[in-house]
Amino acid sequence: MRRVLFRVVMVAFLAALPALSQATIFLFDQARDAGTVSAVGPTSSGGRYPADYGDQVTGAVVAVPGGVFTYGDGGEGFTPDVSVDIFSAAATATDSGVNLWQSGYGDLVNVIYADGPGTSGARLLSVRLVAAPGYVVDLYGFVLAGFGRDYVIAGVSVLAGATTLFHEANVLVQGDLTGPRHTAFVFATPLSAPDLLLEVDLSNLGSGIQDNVAMDSIRFGQTPPAAVPEPATAVLLLAGLALTAGARQWRSGHRRTSLDRRALPVVAEAAV
Repeated sequence: MRRVLFRVVMVAFLAALPALSQATIFLFDQARDAGTVSAVGPTSSGGRYPADYGDQVTGAVVAVPGGVFTYGDGGEGFTPDVSVDIFSAAATATDSGVNLWQSGYGDLVNVIYADGPGTSGARLLSVRLVAAPGYVVDLYGFVLAGFGRDYVIAGVSVLAGATTLFHEANVLVQGDLTGPRHTAFVFATPLSAPDLLLEVDLSNLGSGIQDNVAMDSIRFGQTPPAAVPEPATAVLLLAGLALTAGARQWRSGHRRTSLDRRALPVVAEAAV
């Protein structure tokens, strides 16, 4: 009976713990129409990245003003407690300086790239992931590709404030028709912090071709705060632990009493 009660208490305690980690994958499959910037439709080449894409993702399909945005799932779930800001070095107060494109960047479909004035690109493409208080953002990976050919870019970095969590210089970005057609960054152990900044440094490329490197499949997650059981669950757990300790004491005392009783006749015979 005591074992059954203890198991019930432990099941209730574990059930009160939140899920460990979750992950969302950006597909960039939708954009708002350029004319009214109200209706959401399929991605079109040259359209602006919608600034609210990626914020507080609760499922594979999320309703937003004008339509829906869709996302991939890395198997861990989604990220309702993470906000996203994607921008380029050419961003202004009203424009992220980031465009969408359908195809042509290696074998990727629907991507983002840093767009500058006119036909120029921008020297930096950035993705900032910010978790709600108490949460942590986990970056699992992302993909880069070149437009019709391979490029070597200045570098890729992931920062947590002033701390560099990852940096690679002189990165080969695949994109031609032979061999690998994109370059994937996959972190076996995710890069984690309450606020992460992913930067793709294109400054070594000429301004006219900085927009020839694009990003896709950004996979990130969230880790919730350390679990604190509800008051009722905590009471159940303490009661279960007390019951278990009491049962151990009873078994120990009962065992000693039995031994003492078995020893009495022996002592009596020895006295005679």
